[in-house]
Amino acid sequence: MPLASGAARAQEAEPSVALPTVNVEGVAETAWGPVDGYVATRSAAGTKTDTPLIETPRSISVVTRQEMDDRAVQNVIDAVSYTAGVVTGAYGYDPRFDDIYLRGFSVTSRGDFLNGLSQGSGNFAYWRTETYGLERIDVIKGPASVLYGQTVPGGLINRISKMPVETPFAEVEGQIGAPGWYQAGFDVGGKATQDGNVLYRLTGVARAADGPIDYTTNNELFLAPAITFKDDSTRLTVLANILDIRLPSSIYYYQTPTLLTKIPIGTTYNALKQTQEQVGYILDHDFNDVFSAHQNVRYGHIENHSFWAFPTGVQNGPLVEISASNYREILDTFQADNQVTAKFATGGFNHKVIGGVDFLLAESTYWYDTGYNTVPINLLNANVPNLVVMPPNTIASGGALSQVGLYAQDQVSFGNGWHFTLGGRQDFATTDQSYAGLTTASRDDSAFTWQAGLLYEFANGVSPYVSYATSFLPSLNVDANGQLLQPSTGEQYEVGIKFQPKGGRSFFTLAAYQITQNNYAVPDPNTFVYSAVGDVRVRGFEAEALVEMAEGLDLTAAYTFTQGTIIDSANIATIGKTPINMPSNVASLWLKYTFQDGPWKGFGLGAGIRYVGGFWSSNDNVYQNPAQFPVDAALYYAKDNWSLQLNGKNVFGQEQALLNEGYWYWQQGRTVMATAKVRW
Repeated sequence: MPLASGAARAQEAEPSVALPTVNVEGVAETAWGPVDGYVATRSAAGTKTDTPLIETPRSISVVTRQEMDDRAVQNVIDAVSYTAGVVTGAYGYDPRFDDIYLRGFSVTSRGDFLNGLSQGSGNFAYWRTETYGLERIDVIKGPASVLYGQTVPGGLINRISKMPVETPFAEVEGQIGAPGWYQAGFDVGGKATQDGNVLYRLTGVARAADGPIDYTTNNELFLAPAITFKDDSTRLTVLANILDIRLPSSIYYYQTPTLLTKIPIGTTYNALKQTQEQVGYILDHDFNDVFSAHQNVRYGHIENHSFWAFPTGVQNGPLVEISASNYREILDTFQADNQVTAKFATGGFNHKVIGGVDFLLAESTYWYDTGYNTVPINLLNANVPNLVVMPPNTIASGGALSQVGLYAQDQVSFGNGWHFTLGGRQDFATTDQSYAGLTTASRDDSAFTWQAGLLYEFANGVSPYVSYATSFLPSLNVDANGQLLQPSTGEQYEVGIKFQPKGGRSFFTLAAYQITQNNYAVPDPNTFVYSAVGDVRVRGFEAEALVEMAEGLDLTAAYTFTQGTIIDSANIATIGKTPINMPSNVASLWLKYTFQDGPWKGFGLGAGIRYVGGFWSSNDNVYQNPAQFPVDAALYYAKDNWSLQLNGKNVFGQEQALLNEGYWYWQQGRTVMATAKVRW
């Protein structure tokens, strides 16, 4: 009606005025694309299809680009640290890995995914992720083997890259921080052809930085080009990235039974140099209104060279005899996921059926040699060169993993609000280990996994659900006879409620679950020989809220209660105890407000606090680490296409000494980051 009445008044006006044509372009949210603000409403993480979260019968969290920017995250650990079900920081500051626990289980290596494909690690070569190159992060909680193959029962973290876009843009960002952080980044994209059938994006980062640990670096060069070719029925996106990093290879500090320093062992003989490359494509084709096809392919390559020192004896206090380690690894991975989707209706039932075949191959070759220096060095005086002779790399060891999976899933909607999901998968996996070119252990395994979920979506935005899922994970450990252990399996029962208020920008989730993992590898406490006798049960409750409370006022809040119990183990003394790195209570709160008008328009501020309860340092539950509760804060100013912000992490400088599996680490201390950005 307003448009009609306005048109009538324009016709009556004298003299008539020809108004310019205004084109308004809007981009609908997708499961893989950008999100406006903090609240994502769609994800493909739990179904491999573009599905509203309010219709997905399992717990999934999304960390958006806006939230990552507002908190000035430096890595994936920072990005997910305010997410329910997630525990970070158990080993203090460690830039070598994304050390993350999800529902009590480590997802550092076997739960690391990029654009829906696994980033399985090697022996010491782990894929690093530059968060400036990400559009969003989707966190799947609970077993996900049906769609993704070999994973841990706690879930997985799917990093989603920035993709080519229709609307041309350019962005340049600069950062200066303490301690010693200097970073520059750029992000450009748009139409490469006038008709828009070819799109591009190019993202890059250069960083020279000191780590919060003395005598360590966090240097990086990153470049990620992407190009999309599309027409009315086909879309092909080619993605590539290269990342060169310089990090410490060891974060082991000089420590004795009575002394713990903040000086890492081997200050001049402690470096990790890694270059990684990935290239692949995502191909989508619509045959008609019913059938479509999807193919996701990626090849990856890592070259890692690390060397570090380790004390072998103590003489006269800090004067120590050391061993020197020289390590090299080459990791190659290839993955392909092929699927066909059919959308159709039978009676009152609407189906979205996918069937797929995926393939994974990972091969690691590594050289590891150790030498000894019998001349003691002073580990408390980093200015004195560590006179270490680097041992040569001689004999190569290796490991290989191949997997073929056949899977199918049906998403059924019926009865004006019911959503039912049922999926199954058959896996075939082969694991090999070698030494000096000879195979020393090999194992073939197969497993069937399945999942089911039922959700009812009320008209008021409330969606209760129940779900069940299983997992399968081959072991990389060997027994006393040098043979690979049988795989571990897991299952989860989950019940929850989701609430998405109509007409608002908020999302609430409550979930309760029980996960049981069987046959995971446990070392004998005397011989350290592994046996597949580990059984653990984890029960938990999670609450998460993403709320746009008013225009310019955003809130994220999360609470996690976890109760883990070892129910079988080679070490009888640990039965009935709580597994390591599993605090009972974890909570977080982040609040950001931006002034919308008046003299303070463009200014904003943010504040957050995370609480990680005490957790056991070993499975025998002898020592419990103290709780951590770092506070974060931020100031913002934006005008036109410029923005400035100042972020402080752990602003009160809390630094707890953390004991984990027999070694001490330090909680990451205070960091301050100033960011300037211009976008046009």
